[in-house]
Amino acid sequence: MGFSTRDMELLIRLKKDGYFTGGLSVVEIGAQQLSNTILKAPELVEEAGRIFGVGQPFELAKPVESYLIHGHTEHLSTSAPFARDLWKWLGFDYASIDIDGSPGSIALDLNYDDVPRKAKGKYQLVTNYGTTEHVANQLNAFKVIHELAALGGVMIHNIPAQGMINHGLVNYNPKFFWMLARSNGYKWLYMGLDMAGVGYPIPQNIMDMLAASNPDIPAPLRDSRIADGGLVVAMQKVFDTPYVAPIDVQTGTSTDNPSLKRRYWTVFHPDAFAKPWLAAPMDCGGLKARLARLKDLRSKLARRIAVAFRLSQA
Repeated sequence: MGFSTRDMELLIRLKKDGYFTGGLSVVEIGAQQLSNTILKAPELVEEAGRIFGVGQPFELAKPVESYLIHGHTEHLSTSAPFARDLWKWLGFDYASIDIDGSPGSIALDLNYDDVPRKAKGKYQLVTNYGTTEHVANQLNAFKVIHELAALGGVMIHNIPAQGMINHGLVNYNPKFFWMLARSNGYKWLYMGLDMAGVGYPIPQNIMDMLAASNPDIPAPLRDSRIADGGLVVAMQKVFDTPYVAPIDVQTGTSTDNPSLKRRYWTVFHPDAFAKPWLAAPMDCGGLKARLARLKDLRSKLARRIAVAFRLSQA
């Protein structure tokens, strides 16, 4: 779906809110191109440069030929510039998850592959600008995103919410991300809903498939219109715990099933994120989390002892 002015505006907002400090790094889930909305918005790009403290201007290419698909979704030409140069200009170390061999890409099959050890917890920003809707294995796709994000890192999703019925494999709703955030203790930063507003007829290939088994398609269906919509979500990873898949149960639900308790420990364990290093099951990364917590406490204690020693010698 490409990197758009909507995405740039959110990036600027999060930067102003105090995110993306220190060494910057980004990984795109799917190497993105710059949409025509960005190529037509030099003032917005200049503002981003100021916000990120960039000295030199960014030379935008001219808008490229495109056409609409799936209703109101813009299909970019293969000649559209990639977003990686813009990310680098803003000061981000850049990578992408893709299997097309594009520069800076990590070749991962989001249906099956694990994150390489050297990439785990590495990126301050993980972006999903219209990629995971093309993936059947949603559990693995969002596990990859979780594991790529650094502690304190931000994950941004700009994905289909309705319409686009010829576009990807799935559409999303806010509840999916509410449950995802609950399972992993993410801090909720932003949600937006973009609606195209103007409807369009059901695509002909869908109507043909319907007619194949139901020749007498009702008139209301023939005359109905589809409106495209997109969901934009930003969350922060604030706990260094193993990924837990979202589960559609009410908060406070309990279970006696030991497998479910272990698998969804953040949902079924009361106050799991109050002391996650104690609550996490041993076979779900709990031991690693506890050791990391002990190491952190030991480091803090060592620093305090060193400060006390220096003060005593003053």
